Amino acid sequence: MNAAAEEASMQAFDRLDSDTSKLVVLYLQRVGDATPASIADRLRLPLLTTLATVRYLAEEGLVRRLDGSDRVVLAEAARARRDRQPRIA
Repeated sequence: MNAAAEEASMQAFDRLDSDTSKLVVLYLQRVGDATPASIADRLRLPLLTTLATVRYLAEEGLVRRLDGSDRVVLAEAARARRDRQPRIA
């Protein structure tokens, strides 16, 4: 992530009022991508709370679902993953 994108990400993070939202963002920074169910399990949060939090973060543009999956990822990481060239072994 370049410096400008990192700065924008930190500003968006600082605007979050909910500790749960911040916790989910930090968790996704750590693991990369996860399902809402696995986030709920690892953070010991109710699944409905996690689903609502993920929906809110998606509306704010901080996370997105990976194409064809129920997994979520930080928005910048999703863009970087999509733009990455496939490796040829």
